[in-house]
Order: sequence, then structure tokens, then C-alpha cells
Amino acid sequence: MKIEKGSLLKVTTKTQDDVFGDVLWEIDEIGLPAPEKERAGENDGVRCIILGGTGPAARKGFVVIDSEARIAGDVANGITEIKPASDRDILMSAYPEKVDDPVHSGSGCFEVEM
Repeated sequence: MKIEKGSLLKVTTKTQDDVFGDVLWEIDEIGLPAPEKERAGENDGVRCIILGGTGPAARKGFVVIDSEARIAGDVANGITEIKPASDRDILMSAYPEKVDDPVHSGSGCFEVEM
């Protein structure tokens, strides 16, 4: 599937070879300059915004600039799946809205008063 404005990227993030969680990104803008210094002059940069996900890395509204080349590599490595914009509601149903909980830090640890 080709990356277009509105396309979704479902990314499985990892830390030290352990699955960390899924993050759903929306492609907000395409045709930007590539963010990699060694690819100056290329215009395959994309602006992505997090819609939701699991784990503390899934901060709704967080923005990054990536490139179609790097995304294609992640797709080939099985890290990223490109989904059509029409799948947004279905995919978002897997990621409930996070609620700020003063007792839970979001790190996977709970604070316990002693």
C-alpha cells in the first residue's frame, strides 16, 4: 500500500527485543524534505501524529517527521503496517483513551504508600 495523507501506520515498538506495545500514527503531510542528513535533496519526508496505542510511548498528539524510505524498511522488517484511513475507527477501538491516574505513573509501576 502506498503512503498517502491520511494513511495510518500501525507500529510495534520494541525495547531490548521485547515487544513494548503498538502505536497508531496518522500521516498528516507528505512530500517534505527527507529528515536524514545523508538524503538531503530528497522529498519523501512525512509528518506523522500519534492517534493512540499501548504503553507510555503512545502519547496522543506527539508529532515526528520520518521518511517514506525509512518507513518502507520498517514495513519490510515487519515493524510497521500501512493501513487505509478507512480503518481508523476499527484500529482506534483497540486503544482506549488513557486517563490521568495520579497513583499510576504510566511506567508499569504503581506507587504504594507505606
